[in-house]
Amino acid sequence: MQTRELFVSAFRSLLSNKRRSILTMIGIIIGIASVITILALGDGARVAMMKNLQASTSGEQSTEINFSPKGENIIAGFKDDDLNRIRENKQVTKAKIQSDDQGMLSARGSVNGKNISPAIYLSQSTNDDHLVTGHGISKQDVLVSNPVALVSQSIAKKGYKTTSNAINAGIEINGTTYTIVGIISNDASRGSYNTYNVVVPRQVFEANNADVSANTLKLTFVAGANVSKETQKIADQLNSSGSQHNAGSYDFFDMAAMLKGVSTVIKGITYFIVAVASISLFIAGIGVMNMMYIAVSERTQEIGIRMAVGASQKQILWQFLIEAVMLTLSGGMIGYLAGLGVAMGVSAFLPFKASVSISTFLLAFGTSTIVGLVFGILPAKTASNKNLIDILR
Repeated sequence: MQTRELFVSAFRSLLSNKRRSILTMIGIIIGIASVITILALGDGARVAMMKNLQASTSGEQSTEINFSPKGENIIAGFKDDDLNRIRENKQVTKAKIQSDDQGMLSARGSVNGKNISPAIYLSQSTNDDHLVTGHGISKQDVLVSNPVALVSQSIAKKGYKTTSNAINAGIEINGTTYTIVGIISNDASRGSYNTYNVVVPRQVFEANNADVSANTLKLTFVAGANVSKETQKIADQLNSSGSQHNAGSYDFFDMAAMLKGVSTVIKGITYFIVAVASISLFIAGIGVMNMMYIAVSERTQEIGIRMAVGASQKQILWQFLIEAVMLTLSGGMIGYLAGLGVAMGVSAFLPFKASVSISTFLLAFGTSTIVGLVFGILPAKTASNKNLIDILR
């Protein structure tokens, strides 16, 4: 038998038992669809998370360097000379003080006579983020530049023992007294690591602290730059020759390294779930094997006729093996399309889109083929090993 004849014969055999073939394919379809759905959603979550590193659609990435002053003194950690020197780095496209868009800075002050060094968030509008008790900064407070503040639970308890005692009490920041109107949680933050423990209206703070600068520098790098390496190099330069290297220290949080680590964890969890879902493929493979054994049993006479007209054992083996592979491959391709459809549908309700790559198609194609070969080889061998004399009897 020629190769073309083997495929045609296998195809006709599957069509002659449409219902049985379809029922057997359902297991393959469900298994492949489950694997593709999990992979697409897992990769989509990982890709979306990694994109948080990017500062623009062109692929530029950003990071931040923080200055921590020694003692209780409030010091501007970055001056024009520092920024100009950093901007000479060809890998850096932008370098600006973080408060320009984030309003985060350190300050000195006191609460009920006890000295504190709070991290301040300068709010430009109404704010009740992370509010625990009391009320937030209102629109009226912003309009009339009312000196009000939100403080963390720890600062409230440090000054007034309980959070309820702190409401409507005062907090002094850089010489200006603010009325505490609300209490925020101790883990209040903007972004992943910009934590703060006091919130005040920005216009009120700036009107009383015109010479105070933020101590967080935002850097944006060209696409493809090694952000971690370049940021560490700049931080080292600032610590050795920065304008305030003797008055504090410069450091940065390696967000890129953290996200890569989280990405690895997500990928590992995805592969584990895929491995669990693949159990259904094993069960479906057993179904394929069972179907092929039944086919061999039902077509004993056909096998005998083929052998009588000159078909070799190898040709008989390949005929049944091709049938098994065609069955699983058809189910695999249908399962691939079904998995993509489910993944796209589910991602419509999620904050990220499913990620589809050529590797998922190759996985579906390869897995389906392997299942057909592994679970079809034994029935095919059984068919090829039949003895013509026994069949004729």
